[in-house]
Amino acid sequence: MELFNDKARILEYFQKHGILVTKEAMDIILERSMGDLIPSMISDEVIQSGYLTENDVLKLISTPKREKMDFEVYIPDIKSHSSVEDFRKMFVDRYERIRKMIIQSSEMRGTYKISTAKKTYGKVKIVGMVSEVSTTKNGHKKLLLEDLDDNINVFLLKNKGLNNELIIEDEVIGVIGSVSNSGRETVLFADEIIRPDIPYKMIDEQKKPPVYVASISDIHVGSKTFRENDFKKMIAWIKKSMDEAESLKYLILSGDVVDGIGVYPGQENDLDVLNPLEQYEKLAEYIDEVPEDVNVFIMPGNHDVVRLAEPQPIFSKKISSFFKSNTVMLPNPYNLRLEGKNVLVYHGMSLNDMIELVPGASYASVGSALEELLKRRHLAPRYGGKTPIIPSERDYHVIDEVPDIFITGHIHSYSQGNYRGVRYINASTWQSQTEYQKMMNFSPNPAIMTLFDLNSNTTIVKDFKSED
Repeated sequence: MELFNDKARILEYFQKHGILVTKEAMDIILERSMGDLIPSMISDEVIQSGYLTENDVLKLISTPKREKMDFEVYIPDIKSHSSVEDFRKMFVDRYERIRKMIIQSSEMRGTYKISTAKKTYGKVKIVGMVSEVSTTKNGHKKLLLEDLDDNINVFLLKNKGLNNELIIEDEVIGVIGSVSNSGRETVLFADEIIRPDIPYKMIDEQKKPPVYVASISDIHVGSKTFRENDFKKMIAWIKKSMDEAESLKYLILSGDVVDGIGVYPGQENDLDVLNPLEQYEKLAEYIDEVPEDVNVFIMPGNHDVVRLAEPQPIFSKKISSFFKSNTVMLPNPYNLRLEGKNVLVYHGMSLNDMIELVPGASYASVGSALEELLKRRHLAPRYGGKTPIIPSERDYHVIDEVPDIFITGHIHSYSQGNYRGVRYINASTWQSQTEYQKMMNFSPNPAIMTLFDLNSNTTIVKDFKSED
């Protein structure tokens, strides 16, 4: 950055740009050492007038100064089609990457391949993918576990309490147990189930000013039930740059940003805006009011104009062209690096499956389901349920890096929590209760923005909900 700390250089700079500086304006610049702000003083208004006055400088001082922050975005090359071979490659990739996480734990040192374990007597340790889960007539849980070369039946005995263990088909687990060759087949009686899990971590409390990343989801612009007034209120709060908004540097929209069309039968009757492209243009009108030094990230969901199957690619250039340069399009899911922190963002279609599988989870209370995803280090551990996934050579749902913040949406609920030092949230919607939700007796909790400080463990909830 070019600095200006003497009168001659300041005058030279403004003369080069055709701007005359009044004596009063120059006095303020010199007295307050405003050299680093010189380039920002040349606004369109100043260029048109040809003068930099005292009022121009004072106006700049009275506007809170936001600083551009650093972030990393790498958009993967997501395939548009798949082959039968891609199915195999995706499951192999999932198995190998999660296996590495499991065997890094001290209790899994000395892990055998299944084929080797079947020839061994006594205690063994293996890692495999669960291909079948069943319950015996005596109440024991039975798993068929497979690795790249072989498979074995694993029994979780009820007298050890393992039969209550939540096991999901297609998840990768480690098992410590004893091999038995006494029957017609070799089986393994489990003593312990080992998962990749999230290691306990301390949230780094830095003695720095706050840097906030805000999370919202499921905007549903174009729907008759879109809460436009609440959304405008939220945008207006950001623009004021007061309170926490002054330190807001990042805004994440985690999918279903418009309502789309043809998502469900008769949807056209629920729309104010029928054309999806016009819905995105309308969204852009709101988002473009966000100050340019706030970086905005937009991810697709199942209502958006991209393919339904995950991983979902970024929006087309046609759609992204509606937005200003401070808006970045992300695929779904995506691990975003902000200020050296990992923010894992996922729209959350797999939550439909997890709510059915996880005891105690519900659409009103989804926190336990999010924790089970982190525990398994996979965003969609069950394949073939309600989560459409297009296979590729890489499994984009594996959670390689331990996130600092985990963000989902999709189910129009609101939950936040902390799992082993990972702050997580199921972000709020900006859509009122739909007719379908009334039939399901589900009431959303709309119009909530959550702010996470990247420099501390502070989490702030801002409710913009107005009375219906």
